[in-house]
Amino acid sequence: MKRVIIDTDPGIDDAAAIFLALGSPELQVDALTTVFGNTAVEQCTVNALRILEAAGRSDIPVYQGSGRPFNFGEPEFAEYIHGSDGLGDAGLPAPSVKVQDENAVIKIVQSVMDSPGQITFVALGRLTNLALAISVEPRIATSLVEVVVMGGAVTVPGNVSMVSSANLWGDPEAADVVYRSGASMVQVGLDVCNKVEISAEQLSRVWAAGTPVSRLLEKATPFIQRAYIERNRKMSAGAVKYNDVPAISYAIDPTLFETRNLHVRIAKGDQLTQGQTLADLDGQTGESPNTHVALDVDANRLSEMWTERVSDL
Repeated sequence: MKRVIIDTDPGIDDAAAIFLALGSPELQVDALTTVFGNTAVEQCTVNALRILEAAGRSDIPVYQGSGRPFNFGEPEFAEYIHGSDGLGDAGLPAPSVKVQDENAVIKIVQSVMDSPGQITFVALGRLTNLALAISVEPRIATSLVEVVVMGGAVTVPGNVSMVSSANLWGDPEAADVVYRSGASMVQVGLDVCNKVEISAEQLSRVWAAGTPVSRLLEKATPFIQRAYIERNRKMSAGAVKYNDVPAISYAIDPTLFETRNLHVRIAKGDQLTQGQTLADLDGQTGESPNTHVALDVDANRLSEMWTERVSDL
């Protein structure tokens, strides 16, 4: 089993991705660490606890992390995609379990340095927590097996600006720290997320399971479906795109993806390009590659894996 820390800002698509991780025997989820993003970090933490409780996995600890960007700017949220509560304003009950007292950044440092070469870090949100952890203890970067980032757009437009994906746009300074840290980076961005949808038929199979997991998703999913339709995001009728699911899928089975090893930098300062993943596709910089960038995916196999495993959870 692959040991993973999932850094997350739940988020409807985070919920779908975390459920996939919990239903996958290839992964051992050591902890969830929360960060601001889809909503405020406090609400993201509540949602992480809700997700684990629905799956019957309240044994997995949740640690709350950063509530604002690396440069202490004001955080930007995505409530227009996920609802004011982050889970589709579905009126879900409060969790009965509690967050851990320890801060996520401290826990990341301790966990990685206690088990060098054993932990994979899957970032489903802003990279703020990991950037802070690397700033405290730079050896973390090379002590992780790899960092799987949900974010980036190399060959397709962004989803929060013309060129940038939400997670990297939301804290470009943190992303820059992580990409330049020397960690083994994997970028699972919009180049592949745009190709992956869960069909109406597959959703119906999950809803039919009638479990606490399927009921949570069934209540939350209509909000993100409506939000995407309003923004002209292309989907088949009745389908949904859970953009965090491919990143977890990479951690489970990298053979689902085609990747290129490229030198990638993060644009920080300019308003038009903030958070852009600048990939050296033609070797123009002469810099050594630092990131495995996912550029294609077996979308059918991935969506079926999600459907089967979440239905059984």
